[in-house]
Parts: sequence; structure tokens; C-alpha cells
Amino acid sequence: MNEKILVPLDGSKTAEIVLPYAVEFVGRLGGQLILAKVSAPNSRCAEQLHRNYLAVVTEQVGQILNYQFGGKPAAVQGQVLTGNPSLEILRYSDDNNVGLIIMSGRDCNDDGPCIINCIAEKVLRAANQSVLLVKSLVNDRALQRKKLIKRILLPLDGSRIGEAAIPTAEMLGRLLDAELVLLHVVVPSSLQFDSFHGFITEELAELLDQAAKGDEERIVDATEYLGNVSMSLKEKGLTSSIDVISGYPPDQIVNYAEANDIDLIAMSSHGWSGVMRWAFGRVTNKVLHSGKTPVLMVRAYKMTKRNQNEKALFSITTQE
Repeated sequence: MNEKILVPLDGSKTAEIVLPYAVEFVGRLGGQLILAKVSAPNSRCAEQLHRNYLAVVTEQVGQILNYQFGGKPAAVQGQVLTGNPSLEILRYSDDNNVGLIIMSGRDCNDDGPCIINCIAEKVLRAANQSVLLVKSLVNDRALQRKKLIKRILLPLDGSRIGEAAIPTAEMLGRLLDAELVLLHVVVPSSLQFDSFHGFITEELAELLDQAAKGDEERIVDATEYLGNVSMSLKEKGLTSSIDVISGYPPDQIVNYAEANDIDLIAMSSHGWSGVMRWAFGRVTNKVLHSGKTPVLMVRAYKMTKRNQNEKALFSITTQE
């Protein structure tokens, strides 16, 4: 990998929680790191302040990169953009062949879900690039071992769209020397009958029993499917494991990540439901908004035709 990585910053500590991940990716994967700050139009004073801020952060990040990874000086630069933050991030990424955007969402409440800020939300929905969303500070365990990403969770549902994240996860597994954990969540057929609880008839009970038997078959099929994918990865020299669980996919993915020392969740922008949404599917959307594990959203579909009046409307076409 030798791509440009864009990290939008706003001067806050919340936005800067992504910097350890930016250092990890650039230090281990190579490429160029671009730290960007968006300035309001016709504000020279603000623009100069932004330049000063980026100069300080760029120097600090460069020193950390050189200290941790050595070798030639790291390619780190600051870039002041002018205009609407989300639109400028999207435009700059498209115009400068950025391969990955690393962004922060707002701080996660201990007792509630992570609320993604509006700029990150717009970028997630509209970027052609893969987007890594960091939702909390790096945990002490990762800092102590001096390696942030050791286990990557790759949820798969068997669809081609869901598999869009495999090549990216494979590349990261190889370059980061990380284990790929393949997960399939089987949705129990009984969940489809939840609205009938309290009205179970003899006929409906029989249907539920038949559905349960079908669930067992789907678990067997899912295990075989993940086994084949894992075997393919191992043949390429990667470390991988598989797991099949039951439940509601978004909740199970988030809970699994937090219970199994997962450092990164890699998902495609569509899949699981079979229903196309504007930018990403409902499962990916829920995982992005829940938990504290960083999520790498891999674009399964490419956005095209950003309109002239900059309302950031897109049509979706399949990547070639």
C-alpha cells in the first residue's frame, strides 16, 4: 500500500484521537499522511491560525512516526482547505487520489451509543474512499503493546456486496500482521415472529419449530462458507479464525468486538439486508453508530456525478 491518507482535524482533542491510528497506518502501510483543516471563505486571519496549528501537529506527528518506525523521514504534510468542511473533504479526496480518510466521531457516552458528528456523517455517506471512523481514545492495552491493530473483525453474510471488504481486510492483515476474525451472524427465524408473541397458536408453534430446524441448517452452511474463506486466506499466509453466532447482526457484531479484544471492524458499505440504501446498509450504519471499536467502512459502490450546486447528491454505480 502506498496511498494518500487524509485526516481532517478541527483543532479539538476529540478530532485528534485519530492521530495514533494515522501514525499506525502510515508507519506500517506506507504512503503519505495529509492533515487537513477547513477554513471559512474570506477569512485570512482564520486561515493563518489553521496553518500554524497544522504546522505544530504535522511536526509532532512526523517526530512520532520517525521515533516509532525509523527509516526515511515520514511523508506528512498539512493542508488548509477553504469552504464547507464536508464538501471540501470530499472534493480534496477525489481530486488528490486519497485512498483512505480517517475521521473522528464525537466522544462516546459510557451509557449510550456513539453520536457521529454531522461532518463525519456526511463524509461517510458520500466518500468514494474507504473511511476509518475512530470513536474513542486508544485503549491502554493497545498502547502498552505498541501495536494498535492486532485483531480485525470481518463480518460476512455470504453476499458479494458483503465480501467487498475482504480484499482490504486481507491487505491490512498482511501489512499489519493482524489476525482476521471472520464472523457470520445468523438471524434466528423466530425473530420474524416476535410481533406475534402472546398470540401463539398451535399452527404458529409448528411453524416456529420448522424455522428452528432451518436455522440449524443455516448455521452449518455459514460455518462451511466461512471455513472456505478462511482456508483461502491461510493459503495466502494470513492468520484467520471463524465464528458463527445467532442474533440481530448489528448488536451481535458490536458486542462480539467488545468481548473478544477486536481492534478494528472492517465492513462493506452495503450488505446484510438486501435492500440498497443511499450510501451504506442498515447493519453497517448501526455498527458505525454503536460501540467504541473503530470501524473501517469499505466502499462497495462508487459515488458519481457530484452536482454543480454542491448539494452533494450522488448516483450509485457499481465499481468496475
